[in-house]
Amino acid sequence: MLTRPRYDETLYSAFARASMYLGAPPRSRLHDALFGIDISVFDDLPVGIRRVVSSGAFGPADVDGVVHEWTLFPYYAHFAPIERAREAVRRMEGEGQWPHEPLGCGTAAPARLRFCRSCRTDMLEQQADAWWRRTHQLPSSVVCPDHGDTLMESMVTRDRRRSGYVAATEDECPADASAVAVFDGGVAIGDLLTLARAGDALLDERCDVHPDDRRETYLRRLAGLDLLNRVGQAKLPAIATLMEARWGSVLELWPGLARDGRCVQGWLGTLLMGGHGSPPLHHLLLEGVLASAEGRRGRRT
Repeated sequence: MLTRPRYDETLYSAFARASMYLGAPPRSRLHDALFGIDISVFDDLPVGIRRVVSSGAFGPADVDGVVHEWTLFPYYAHFAPIERAREAVRRMEGEGQWPHEPLGCGTAAPARLRFCRSCRTDMLEQQADAWWRRTHQLPSSVVCPDHGDTLMESMVTRDRRRSGYVAATEDECPADASAVAVFDGGVAIGDLLTLARAGDALLDERCDVHPDDRRETYLRRLAGLDLLNRVGQAKLPAIATLMEARWGSVLELWPGLARDGRCVQGWLGTLLMGGHGSPPLHHLLLEGVLASAEGRRGRRT
């Protein structure tokens, strides 16, 4: 066994630590030794998992456990149709096919791997080295769900991690690293922490709700808030206003979510039409608005 993945560690990170212990051999040599074939390296939705399990390189494991515990699959697949999620898993089991494609748009991993300084301190108090945590790589997270600290950008770009394994060393996580987002006092840290924790929760959940059923749930909740018109369509301008009131400047931290009514209405409309291609962030934002509005209504009654 090379090294068992640690708490919330990605499979990519476990490979990176193992590669570091072995003297950082070329990717192809490491893969040939373990699997007899070279495979592509995807840090968020890796392929070759059937070979990883068969090799025993990380101890006893099964495909389902690896997919749900060592990758970002549970996050990206949570709001996707079941058949698309199954196709993504099939591709992750094999070699070569892009697992992201069946899950729709919005599945691009952050440009650089991210880390939390406080998490690194905790890790190095317990282990000889640090690792890349799954929850820090979620596109909807700007702060650490455990510490509330702003996440930092490592030196590991998307191109570097697709060509080989890079461990979470001090050089790759420098003290002067840049924050993943710069925000002022207009952004409430509590809102960012809420989103980070909501995204983190998805990593430990399994969901078999079809997007059409989820859409009906959204519409039913909107109806309870008087946010549907006479023909049962969502009142997008009113919902966009609530979105801006609930999340405020938080929307400006992600491209395409700026506080522009037309922009907000655009992605809300797509989401409420079924959301088959809407990224998890859109769902988390809408669910936050619905919960907030329902809470206010409940206090008034």
